[in-house]
Amino acid sequence: MDPFASLAEAYEAWYGTPLGAYVIAEEERALKGLLPPGESLLEVGAGTGYWLRRLPYPQKVGVEPSEAMLAVGRRRAPEATWVRAWGEALPFPGESFDVVLLFTTLEFVEDVERVLLEARRVLRPGGALVVGVLEALSPWAALYRRLGEKGVLPWAQARFLAREDLKALLGPPEAEGEAVFLAPEAHPPYEEADLAGRRAGNRPALYLGRWR
Repeated sequence: MDPFASLAEAYEAWYGTPLGAYVIAEEERALKGLLPPGESLLEVGAGTGYWLRRLPYPQKVGVEPSEAMLAVGRRRAPEATWVRAWGEALPFPGESFDVVLLFTTLEFVEDVERVLLEARRVLRPGGALVVGVLEALSPWAALYRRLGEKGVLPWAQARFLAREDLKALLGPPEAEGEAVFLAPEAHPPYEEADLAGRRAGNRPALYLGRWR
C-alpha cells in the first residue's frame, strides 16, 4: 500500500500555513548548512521535489517509489531527473554521486540498514551522505505516533529514529544540525516559542547528520 497515494497533490500545502512556513524555513536553513558543494545530488525519497527545486546542484536526480508523489515531483521539479525506484535497490552504478540526501525518508522504508548501505554504495570517494530524520524523542514524533495510532496516513506506516540510532548505524557524523524546538501546538511569535522549546530541553523535530 502506498501511504502517499491520496496525499501527493496537497502534500506541500501545510508549508503555506504560518506554522508550516516557519518550520520548513528552519529546516531549510539547517539542511543548507550541512550540504557540501558538488556537481551531482541524489535524493532518495524525493517526494514532490520540494528540496530538488531548492538545492543548487548542476545535476539532480530524484528517486521516489510512490507513483503519485513521482508524478507531482516530475511536474514541479522538471529540472531534475526522476526515477521510480526503492532505496533498498538503487538503480545506479557504484560511485555515481557527490551527495546523497535522505530527508525524512528512513521513516517510511522497509529496511533502514539496506537503504543506508545502498546510499553509501552510490557515493563517489569523498562524497557526503546527508540524513535528516524526524527525531524520535521530539514532541513532533509523539504527535505523529498518536496520529498513526488513529490510522492517519502517512503516519500509520511510519517508524521513527533518534540521533542515537543513526550514529549506531553509521558511526559518528562529520557534522550535525537540528531545527524546530517549538511544540506542534505552538502559537506565534514562533521565534519565541522555539527559544522556549530549547530552554525546556525539547529534542528538535529534525535531526541532520553528514557522513563521509
